[in-house]
Amino acid sequence: MRAIIVFCLFIVLAFIVGAVLAYPLKLLLDPVLELAFRKYLTYATLISGLVISGIYLQLYNLLSFKAFGYNEKFITFLKGMFNGFVYGLSIMLLIEIVLFLLGIHEIDTTRNYSIDSILLLITKAIIVGVLIATIEESIFRGALFTGLYKETGAVIATFFSSLVYAAVHFIRYRDIPADSEIGWTTGLTMMPEAFRRFHEWSIIDYFSTLFIFGVLLALLRLKHKSISACIGVHAGIVMLIKISDYTTNRTYGGTYDYLVSQYNSTFGWISFIIIFLFTIFYFVKIQKKIK
Repeated sequence: MRAIIVFCLFIVLAFIVGAVLAYPLKLLLDPVLELAFRKYLTYATLISGLVISGIYLQLYNLLSFKAFGYNEKFITFLKGMFNGFVYGLSIMLLIEIVLFLLGIHEIDTTRNYSIDSILLLITKAIIVGVLIATIEESIFRGALFTGLYKETGAVIATFFSSLVYAAVHFIRYRDIPADSEIGWTTGLTMMPEAFRRFHEWSIIDYFSTLFIFGVLLALLRLKHKSISACIGVHAGIVMLIKISDYTTNRTYGGTYDYLVSQYNSTFGWISFIIIFLFTIFYFVKIQKKIK
C-alpha cells in the first residue's frame, strides 16, 4: 500500500512541477515558437514527468538506463523497436479496416495525395510517433513500471502504470484569453479545470482502450525486460493514427457511431475489443515467461 501511495504522490508532483515550469519554458521558447500557453503546459509536464520519474527511481536506488528500460545492445534495441513497430501497425491497420467496413471512416477527398505530400506525411508521422513513444514509454513502462514492479510485483505494476497512462490523456488544459497576464502561478490555477472530463461517463470507451493498450505494453515490458518493443508498438500506432487523421474523415449518424468515442475519431469500443484480443493472445503466449 505504501508503494502505491508513493507512486501516486510522484504522479501528482510531476503535474505540479510541470505547471510551475510552464512559465519559464514559455519565456525561453516564445521568441522562437510562440505557442499557446496550454502547449507549454503540456511540454513542461512531459519534461517534469521524465525528471520526477528519475527521482522516483532514485528513491529505490534504481536510477539507471536499465531501470528506464534501456538495457539492450543498440542493434538489439533497434530490432525490438522494429518488430514492435510492425506489431503496432498491424493492430492499428486492423482497427482502421473495421472502421471503414462499418462506414465510420471514409477517405477525405479534399486532401492532396501527391507522392511528395504522402512521403512528407509518412516522414512526419514516423518522427512524431517515435518521439511520443520514446518519451511516454520511458516514463510509464520505464521508470514508473520499474519502481512499482520492484515494490509490488507484476500485477500491481501493470494495473497502476496502465491506469495512470490512460488517465493522463484526459487531462486537458483550455486556451486562456490572449490578453491574460501569464506568470509563475498561471499553470497551477489552470490545473483544477483541466481534470473536468473525469466526471463524464462518456469517456469510458476511450479510457478503456488506453488502459488495455497500457496493459499490452506492460506485457511487452515484462517479456523483453526492455522498452524497445513498447516504443515500437506505440510508435506504429501513433504513426498510423496521424496518417489516418490526415487522409480520412469520421462520419456521424451511422448505425455504428456509438462504437467510437465522442472524444476521438478512432478509439472507442471497436479499438478496445481489438486491442483486448491482441492482449489476451499475447498474455497466453508469454504467461509462462512472466516472473
